[in-house]
Amino acid sequence: MAKITVNRENFKVDERDLEQGTLTIGRHPDNSLRIDDPAVSNRHAQIVTVFDSSYVEDLNSTNGTFVNGKKIKTHTLHNGDVLTIGHYQILFQSRTAAAAPDANATMMIGVSQLEQLTQKARQNKPASKKPSPPRAHKTSAAPGNGKPHLKVHENQQPPLAEDNIELPDIDDSGQILERTQQISPTPPLHNRRKSDTSPLPSLKVIVLAVLATVATFTLLMLIFK
Repeated sequence: MAKITVNRENFKVDERDLEQGTLTIGRHPDNSLRIDDPAVSNRHAQIVTVFDSSYVEDLNSTNGTFVNGKKIKTHTLHNGDVLTIGHYQILFQSRTAAAAPDANATMMIGVSQLEQLTQKARQNKPASKKPSPPRAHKTSAAPGNGKPHLKVHENQQPPLAEDNIELPDIDDSGQILERTQQISPTPPLHNRRKSDTSPLPSLKVIVLAVLATVATFTLLMLIFK
């Protein structure tokens, strides 16, 4: 059912439901809606409602009837239209707008709808990723025993020993002989035979080394002279 709300200077004065038929508006007490205002005629206007449709008609009033600021003679009313009669404003609300649900009202849902919404929310929920455990270094068992040993990386190389050997002076023949004797390995005693203990090979080496040293020294002396 449509209704009208009568306001003056933003204050609500009256409210009426529009039933089937005619609602008269004017200053005279015989009107359906009386407005006590000198600017309103005795029989100013009327609103006629037929089924779900309503229209307003001006009854040859002195100051006229206005809808949304426009002077009319007859006008079909729509939801939200504002009639101005004298110093009063009349807001028209249609039956459809009155029956429309409040946008702020809580919507009721059934049990089946609630289950569907819950199932849909579970499907859309992203699965949480578990952190992967740290990867351990693989060990391989040594042949012959069950004890594992660490696998050495291919690019890893054992540290090299530093070469701390000093080169001797070429003129020091005595030091050459001593270092030659120290560096040359001595064969095991238990494998030696009597023929290997002869001092001749060692003597030959010493003689050759001395001769080489003397020749080198002599050559250097000749060059510098």
